[in-house]
Amino acid sequence: MTHIEHKQALAFMTICAEGSIRAAAEYLGIEPSTISRQIQALEKSLSITLIERGRKGIRTTEAGSLLLQHLKRQQHELEDIQSEFDALRGMRRGQIVVILGDGFVSDFIAHALTGFSVTYPGFTFSLQTGSTDAVLHALRNDQAHIGIAFNAPKDQTIRIIGETTQPLDMMASPSSAWADMPAPLDIRQLSELPFALLNPGFGVGAMVRDAESRYGMHFQALVETNSLTVLRNFVREGLGVTILPSFVVTREISDGVVIARSLSNPELHTGEVSVLARSGRRLPEGALRLAEHAMRSMVAFSRHESAPART
Repeated sequence: MTHIEHKQALAFMTICAEGSIRAAAEYLGIEPSTISRQIQALEKSLSITLIERGRKGIRTTEAGSLLLQHLKRQQHELEDIQSEFDALRGMRRGQIVVILGDGFVSDFIAHALTGFSVTYPGFTFSLQTGSTDAVLHALRNDQAHIGIAFNAPKDQTIRIIGETTQPLDMMASPSSAWADMPAPLDIRQLSELPFALLNPGFGVGAMVRDAESRYGMHFQALVETNSLTVLRNFVREGLGVTILPSFVVTREISDGVVIARSLSNPELHTGEVSVLARSGRRLPEGALRLAEHAMRSMVAFSRHESAPART
């Protein structure tokens, strides 16, 4: 078969994963026109059509599906031998791709990445962030070795390397009127308060929406967002309250600019912090060791002992 350039293969696999040229370009950080040229060049070199464009994005042709399977096999075979190389050279170098829920970034960098880099200074890292849905999407499409997410829905295509439970708490400014509400609070007590809420694509957002449905209530959402930075600033400025796991705002609580109030509703104590990978994927040794180190060192995993791995 004609040699396929790496950039063309990457563009093709990313389009297949993201579903459109624009989304693939955004993911790779390049112009859509560049993606289009790479795909055109690939189709020309192979003398066959690989994708078809429609109103809802792109879909692969039969030839495109065959090529995608071939490229994924190559990727997996390369990772298998890379894992062997890691072991042979004593974990001296390699690259690990991690996708994190936004709420884990500070915790991961301060506690997992710092310690791991001291032990294995030759490794480099590609860090991506996004919602719980984005974490699962990246893992399913082999765009990351491991992911860390909150309250990810169970999925046969996703393997849980380890997990622990973390409750949701109400967050407020210590100078606000809501800071004096005695804990534990029933979530129904918060229904009339001004709220900032995460979108349902986040594990926290999905849990809050489920609680609304369970208790027949609806929060007064002054702000809905996909940004934890927005939530933090909303609370710090005393505009209202939000609901988050406390590990997300560890620094703000330590600095005294945010306080946490526990919630009594048992459903809000079952959120799971998980380290994830795609089922059936053999991870490089470095990625496995990083996953284990993250579970030992991160605040997000410190409340309870991590559950055993499941397949």
